[in-house]
Amino acid sequence: MNLPKLERLMQTFYDISSMDIAIVDSKNRIITRRYPGNKFCAQIHKCADCAKKCTESDSLHMKQAYNDRTTVAYTCPYGIFEAISPIFENGHIIAYLFLGMAVKDDPSQRELVLKSLLSETSISADEAEKIVNEIPAYSEEKLYALTDMLHIMSEYIENNRLISDTTGSIGLLAKRYIKNNLSEKITLSDIAWHLHCSTVTLTEHFKREFGITVMEYVLQKRMQNAQKMLSSKNISIREVSESCGFSSIEYFSKSFRAYFGMSPREWRDSQ
Repeated sequence: MNLPKLERLMQTFYDISSMDIAIVDSKNRIITRRYPGNKFCAQIHKCADCAKKCTESDSLHMKQAYNDRTTVAYTCPYGIFEAISPIFENGHIIAYLFLGMAVKDDPSQRELVLKSLLSETSISADEAEKIVNEIPAYSEEKLYALTDMLHIMSEYIENNRLISDTTGSIGLLAKRYIKNNLSEKITLSDIAWHLHCSTVTLTEHFKREFGITVMEYVLQKRMQNAQKMLSSKNISIREVSESCGFSSIEYFSKSFRAYFGMSPREWRDSQ
């Protein structure tokens, strides 16, 4: 799999559309994704029944894309425009491109989405309106033009063999996510949501594959990065702390001492 080229392709599409776009493998695990960060789905999915409706809708249209072997565009149960395009290898579907998080540029459609959010969550009307207003709105013509581009993109991935049916285990996909986001705040829920699995499934697979927990691995990688950066006298301890994803220099120093038995400054001086 040519992940760097895939990610550049995804970024280009995201830059054009500002929409949520992801590649999901045949086991429904996210390989790579570009997401605008809108809170609509996060709020809706706090309701178990709503999350189930969304999952059922995705599964239904994924099955349709599988049976028809072509791109399918649809509206989710809560008014969001979405599309699915299958990716083939030797005539077999091995992955899907998912496109979402946009609405038709029609006041009545945005009003429908707002009503869905208010009826299914406990957030205030002002917060709900802010969330809905952040969702990109396009004419129906442009939405279907983007759907056509999604189909062209899936063919490009297939023709250039950018992905294969062996995309790696849940543990390896989690490691890839951690590597790409090490300087950011990382939680177990973040990784599980990115991989389309539960935190329990993620924890069990990771522990079985590597013998340590996910968050132990995150700390291990951060400490290794911190050591490398502290070897350079030109980088301040505060910069090391921020680059390694710690919320404060005090928390970084405490974690470093607990891990290595000495403070970052003491370790630097010992080198």
